[in-house]
Amino acid sequence: VHRQPDAVAVVFEGAELTYAQVNARANVLARELVGRGAGPGAVVALALPRSADLVVGMLGVLKSGAAYLPVDPKYPSHRLAHILAEAAPRLVLTDTATLSVLPDTGTPALFLDELTVPPGPPGMGSQNHENLTGRDLRAPLRPDSLAYVMYTSGSSGTPKGVAVTHRNVVNGITHLAQLIGAG
Repeated sequence: VHRQPDAVAVVFEGAELTYAQVNARANVLARELVGRGAGPGAVVALALPRSADLVVGMLGVLKSGAAYLPVDPKYPSHRLAHILAEAAPRLVLTDTATLSVLPDTGTPALFLDELTVPPGPPGMGSQNHENLTGRDLRAPLRPDSLAYVMYTSGSSGTPKGVAVTHRNVVNGITHLAQLIGAG
C-alpha cells in the first residue's frame, strides 16, 4: 500500500480498486466491526457474492482482529443454516441483496453496501465521505490467533469447519514462496 498506493489491487467486472482504496475501505470497515464487538477471538461471517467488496470484507475483518468465515450465498439454505449455527459468528457481513437468501439465525448483520466508505467504483457502497481512511487498525494478534474458518463438504455430506490460524497462513505462504522460488 505504501510503496504503490495508486497501483491496481483488485479488478472485478471492469471495475478497479487501487491499493489505497482497498486499504481505506478496509480500515473504515474494521473500525465499524470493532465498534460492533468484532476483534480477536470473534468470527465474522462473510456472506457476499464474488466481488471487489468480498476482498475489502476479508481484509476489513482481518484488520479488526476477528477471523472471517466465508459463506457462499449460493449454498442451499439448510447448508447455510448449519454453517452459521455451528460457527456462531458475532456478525454477518453481507449486502442488502444477499440478505434474502440467508437463513434467519438471529445473528446481527452489517450491510457493506450501506456502510459509508471512501470512494470506489460505482455499486461499491455509499460514497458520500472523503477523508475516512484513518490510520491502519492494528489488532493485538498472536500467531495462534484465528485468521479464518473454512467449511468443507465433509465425508458425510455435513459441512465441517476447519480453523486456520495466522501461523498456519504464514507457514502456507512461506512454503508456497519457496516452491515457486520467490522466498
